[in-house]
Amino acid sequence: MAVYVAFDILLTPVGQLETRPVADVKVAGFVTLGLLFVGLALAVISLVLLFRSSPRAAMVAVAAGVLFFPAAIADQTGLFSSLQPPTGIARLELAQAVVALIAVGLALWMLRGRPPSQSER
Repeated sequence: MAVYVAFDILLTPVGQLETRPVADVKVAGFVTLGLLFVGLALAVISLVLLFRSSPRAAMVAVAAGVLFFPAAIADQTGLFSSLQPPTGIARLELAQAVVALIAVGLALWMLRGRPPSQSER
């Protein structure tokens, strides 16, 4: 999740890899950017829950990982901006997709191996 958070931050203008002007971002781009930031917040929350050994950490990690994909798909299909993504962003999105898939897979594996709680019986 820490790598996921780091990559997510690099995808934002703060990471200085994004060189496209905000004026070229489409409406769908702003929506998916919002989802990306919600996913970033959930990834941070998941890390905190993980360090507290909360059983909810895995569920939050799944949500965080899944929320990355709308932005990446929109960017690669031209729905995010009227300009093509810079090479650094395109490569980072690919690496982020791998990290998100690994995070979701590990979180689902953790959820599957957890014994049912009293409320689930």
